[in-house]
Amino acid sequence: MPKKLKEKQTPVTRKFLNDLARSIYNPTTRRFLRLCKGTLQNGPDPTDKKRSMHCGLGELYFAMTGLQPEETGIDEDGVVAMAVARSPLQSADELRQIAAEGVKKLKLPKGVKETMLEALDEMDGDYLAEDAEDFKSTLDDIPGQNDSCGDSHACTTEDFRTRSQRVAAKLREAAKILPV
Repeated sequence: MPKKLKEKQTPVTRKFLNDLARSIYNPTTRRFLRLCKGTLQNGPDPTDKKRSMHCGLGELYFAMTGLQPEETGIDEDGVVAMAVARSPLQSADELRQIAAEGVKKLKLPKGVKETMLEALDEMDGDYLAEDAEDFKSTLDDIPGQNDSCGDSHACTTEDFRTRSQRVAAKLREAAKILPV
């Protein structure tokens, strides 16, 4: 009988993505993780047999959930969708509702609260949808950055380093889209 998998529910924030990027490639120390290509998870790391080797999105999934991708059968699209869902980029209506609840709790004169609530109702939420799409698109670019080592030869240490640099750069780019 397989053991029950317990997924952690890590939110995807700017800090989370920057920390993950630093763990994949640290520009200060030049330390990097070896990332496999073509699959979310591909056996043990050749330099550390205790560590499962992931691609960039596999590392993102593992950091969000604590689970190995092959244990759950998730695919790259599922990882990106999960990251967007766990990010603060919610729909305009959800954000308006959260903001309205906050305004109602403020100790302000009734007229000021009403004016603020009216402004929230009139607010255009298109920019929120654009941020979510930019975030998703940036994460969707990770496999292209991850899988650039050619099939004609085995990846060298420098290939692994540059792959890690490119994936970390994409994660940092995604992080910049999220609110502070």
